[in-house]
Amino acid sequence: MATRLTSVIVVGIVAVTLIAGFMVGAQRDDNDGPVDLIVHNGVVFTGDAEDMAEAVAVRANQILKVGSNREILRLQRPQTVTIDAKGAAVVPGFNDAHLHLVRGGLTLDGVDLSGAATMDEAVARVKTWAGANPSRRWVVGRGWPGELMEGFDGSIRLTLDDVVRDRPVHLVSEGGDRAWVNTRALKRANIVRRTPDPASGRIVRDAKGEAIGILEGTAVGLTDALLPEPTQEERTRALFAAIAEAQRHGITSLQNADGAALDFELLDGARKEGAVDMRVYEALPVHTARTDKDVAALDEVLKKYPDDPLFKAGGARVALQAIDADALNKLVRLLDARGWQVMVEADTPEQAEMARTAFAHAERSNGQPSRERRHRIEHQNRNFTAVGEKLALGSDWPNGPLSPLKVIGNAMPRLTLAQALQAYTVNGAYASYDEQRKGFIKPGMLADIVVLSKNIFSLDRLTLGSVNVAHTIFDGRVVYPAPTTRLTIP
Repeated sequence: MATRLTSVIVVGIVAVTLIAGFMVGAQRDDNDGPVDLIVHNGVVFTGDAEDMAEAVAVRANQILKVGSNREILRLQRPQTVTIDAKGAAVVPGFNDAHLHLVRGGLTLDGVDLSGAATMDEAVARVKTWAGANPSRRWVVGRGWPGELMEGFDGSIRLTLDDVVRDRPVHLVSEGGDRAWVNTRALKRANIVRRTPDPASGRIVRDAKGEAIGILEGTAVGLTDALLPEPTQEERTRALFAAIAEAQRHGITSLQNADGAALDFELLDGARKEGAVDMRVYEALPVHTARTDKDVAALDEVLKKYPDDPLFKAGGARVALQAIDADALNKLVRLLDARGWQVMVEADTPEQAEMARTAFAHAERSNGQPSRERRHRIEHQNRNFTAVGEKLALGSDWPNGPLSPLKVIGNAMPRLTLAQALQAYTVNGAYASYDEQRKGFIKPGMLADIVVLSKNIFSLDRLTLGSVNVAHTIFDGRVVYPAPTTRLTIP
């Protein structure tokens, strides 16, 4: 009887079954060629909680050796870039398993409200940005801290109207789950006193039932859906701004849930020119394909963007909002038959079970029992995994904070720190079929490494979100921040 190789990957904040048995490269001959980069004096999480280290050596774009400070520093040469971690944690490059790259990048091209200490400061930033960008049809922004709402009992709508009356305003919170809007934005969205709250969302109102300019949960989408479609130039700018922002947070690999043909071409072209310091796995939204002919038309994407360490496509993202169980079974069967990794967005336990049923139906219908399937259930923020399922963590940015450490801190009531780190590194690599080349700090693996500002293994989970990234190392090179010297980075 053939071995059943189907596995299900769950993306969200849930319990995790750890991955075991990965094959990694063998320890190499230390003296065979130069050592290009060394990180030492750290608490090195290799991807295996039982295998911690102090230092790591890199040659070209691969990890050469992991061990004690003494073992690694003896490999140092005059040309070696040397980073002193100063006792802080060193972890594999973070792999965000689910985000919206361009949409997140677009939020960076607006008012930056992060760190605003008072409501007056936040409103002043909005006024300044609006005055400096008179041609923008909407005033957009991001990052306002939730603490600004503490003790504020006025109307956000009217407060924003005082500084921007001629255009709609849409400002997303630091966590991505709330938005401030002005009167123009509410009118554009046809939000009036009798407008009902959407499922899993709320239009915050005053005692008279009038919207006060705060949207929560899915209600954020009522105005977000009205934002102008970006031009290709704006998309390009947003895409590379998003990659730079991801590097700032220690992300070296990401899995984009908003794949579009133009973005595929842009990223692939930049990859060929060596202009992208990020590993990207693209998922193509598939909502209208209903026949084998429809699905076959998507094959060109798989052929055009095959497996590559920097950029590849392979995921087919399916939303359940407008599809019933029978239609889902059929669509998953068609996609599975043509080699797609199916990524079903399921917001409830019932929808997650629909996805599992569809995956099992596809395997029975299509056969190929020796083929390893890795279909995925996305958006599992509250649901624990079933036996045999693996968890990969993602931010869903810009619907949530991009910082992996904030996501990990949120996950830790149900996961240990080691499990959460594995879900953001080892399991993320598994989710995109890349566990043979990344996700671990071990010899032979790609040199994607993050040096943090503190030792997170000695901190309370509630303080993880305040830890910064000191250095992001991608493909053996420091990409954040730009090194000031080729010899030593203190």
